[in-house]
Amino acid sequence: MHLDRMTTRILVRKNYGVCFDFYTEKLGLIPVWGDRSGPYTSFSVTSDAPPCFAIFLGENMTMYSGYEQPVDHAQSDTVASIIPSDNIDEDYQKLKAAGVEFLGEPQYIEDWYMTCAYFRDPEGNLFELNDATSV
Repeated sequence: MHLDRMTTRILVRKNYGVCFDFYTEKLGLIPVWGDRSGPYTSFSVTSDAPPCFAIFLGENMTMYSGYEQPVDHAQSDTVASIIPSDNIDEDYQKLKAAGVEFLGEPQYIEDWYMTCAYFRDPEGNLFELNDATSV
C-alpha cells in the first residue's frame, strides 16, 4: 500500500464539462489524461508533475460489480479535499478573483491551530484551503 501516493478522485454526477472547466479555469489544474468530454480526467499542478487529482463520471462506477449509486444527491458531506497554502490570504483572493465562491472569508480556528476557508466545486464537493503547513 502506498498512502504517500494517495490522490482524490471526484465522482461527477451532474455536469462533467462544468467540473472540468472549474478545475482548469478557476483552480488552474492541467489535464494530464482525458478531456472535457470525460469520462475520466487526471490533473496535475504543472505539466511535468505527476497527477494529483482526478474526476470520473459517477455513472461509470457501476462497471465495478457490487457498486450501487446513491439513491439521491442529498447525501451530506463525508469528504473534504484539503489544499495547503503558504499564503492563505493571497490564495483566497486569487481563487475568489477567478470566480470561486467561498462559504466565507478565511477564519482562524483556534482549536485547529490554523486559518481555513471552504468552497465547493460545481458538484457540491467540499474543499478546504488552509495554512496548516507548520502543523
